[in-house]
Amino acid sequence: MGQRILLLSILLGLFVNILGKESRLKVLSFGGNGNIGSAVLKTMIDSGSYDIVMSTRGSWHWDSEERIGPNVRFVKCNRDYQPACAADTNATDCDINAIKQCTELMEIIKETEKFDIVLDFSGYEPKWIHDNCQILKDKVGVYIYISTDSVYEVSIDKPTKRPSIETDAVRPHDEKEIKLLKRKDPYGHYKFSCEEALIYYQKEKNGFPWVSLRLADVIGPRDTTNRWWTYQLWVKFYPEIENPIFMPAHVANKIESLTFVEDVAKVVTEIIELGEPVWNEAYNIAMEEEFSLANILLRMRDGLGLKEVLGNSEDTDKSFYLYPTVFSGNMDISKAKKELNFKPTSAAEAFEKTLAWYEEAFHKYPTQRDIILSELFQTAVPKQNRDAVYLAIDRELTRMGHTEEKYAKKKKGDLGSLPSAEPEQKVEL
Repeated sequence: MGQRILLLSILLGLFVNILGKESRLKVLSFGGNGNIGSAVLKTMIDSGSYDIVMSTRGSWHWDSEERIGPNVRFVKCNRDYQPACAADTNATDCDINAIKQCTELMEIIKETEKFDIVLDFSGYEPKWIHDNCQILKDKVGVYIYISTDSVYEVSIDKPTKRPSIETDAVRPHDEKEIKLLKRKDPYGHYKFSCEEALIYYQKEKNGFPWVSLRLADVIGPRDTTNRWWTYQLWVKFYPEIENPIFMPAHVANKIESLTFVEDVAKVVTEIIELGEPVWNEAYNIAMEEEFSLANILLRMRDGLGLKEVLGNSEDTDKSFYLYPTVFSGNMDISKAKKELNFKPTSAAEAFEKTLAWYEEAFHKYPTQRDIILSELFQTAVPKQNRDAVYLAIDRELTRMGHTEEKYAKKKKGDLGSLPSAEPEQKVEL
C-alpha cells in the first residue's frame, strides 16, 4: 500500500511539473543582459511563469551571466550582421535578413508555434524591426518594444512648454526638417523609426500587436552607461577631489524625467496581465517627479550624507554633463497610470536603492569601478589632490572589509595624466 502511495505521489509530481511547464508563457527576448533587460527578465524568472529564450551578441554585463544566464535558453545572434552580398549592388538573390544568419535562433523560431511575448530591449535600427516582423509573422502574441523619450526630440514642437504626452510624437511634414532633426538626435530618429516599423507591419501587413514603452533616462542598479556611477563617485569623494562638479549653466536646471529600472519590470508584467485592451499603444514610463542635473546631484549629496558639494557652472572645453540626454522636457505619465495601473516608485525610494547598490558595487565590481575612476582622475581630479583621493579610496575599501594593493600603495600616475586645474566659477548645490 505504501509503495502505491509513493508511486502515485511521484506520478502526480511529474504530471504537475509537466503541466506547469506547458502552462508557462513562451518569451523571446532580444537583449536582456543589461540594465533594463536583466531587471525585466529577473522579475519574469522569479515568477516561474515564463519559458525564456534570450538572444544577444554574446556579452554579459555586471552579474547577468549568473543572475540571468542559468534561467534562460541563451542564443547568440548579431542583429547588425550584414552578409557580404549586401555591398554588391548587382546582387539579385541576396537575403540581408540578419536573423536568418543565426542558425540556432532560426531553429528555435521554426519549432515554436507561438511566442506569447517578444521583448525587444536592443532594437535600434528599423531594419532590425523589419527583420523580426518578417521572421516572426504569425508567431507573436504581443511585441513589447523598449523605446525612449528621445522620440520627442525629433517630433514637431509642442504648442506649450508642458510635459510630453504620447500623441506629441509626430514627425514634421517637411523632409528637410526631418533630416535636420535626425542629425541633431540620431538615436531618437532611429528609435522612432523602429516604432513606425511596428505600426506599419501591424496595420498594413496584418502583423502582430505591439506595445512601445518610452523611457526617460533610466536609473537603478546595473546601469551600462555609467552616467549615475560617475556622478556618485564624484560626489562621494568630493571632499578629497575638491573640484566642483561640472554643471554647465545651459543644462544645470533643464527639466527632465527619470525612469526607475524596477518600474519597467512592473509595467511589462502588467501589460501581459491586462492583455489586448492595452496593446497597440505607446506609453510614457517615468517617475512622477521632475528632475534636473542640479536636483540629481543634490539628492545624491543628501543620500550620501555629505554637507557641501559645489558645482562648476562654467562651460569650458573640459566640462561635460551626463544628464539630461533630452531637451524636450519631462514626460506626462497619466496614460500609463490610467491604462496600465502604473504606480511609479517615488524618487526618494529610487535614489535610496540606487545609491545603496552602487555603494556595494564599489568593492563587488572593481573592473567597472576602476574604468570610471580612471576617467575621473583624468577629467576631474586636480593633480595636487590625487594622493588624497587614493587614500580615500583605500579607506573606503578598508571600511568594507576589503583591500586592494594598488590603492593601499597609492601609486602616483597609475590612472593616467591629469589636466591642470584652472580657475572655476563655483555654485553651491
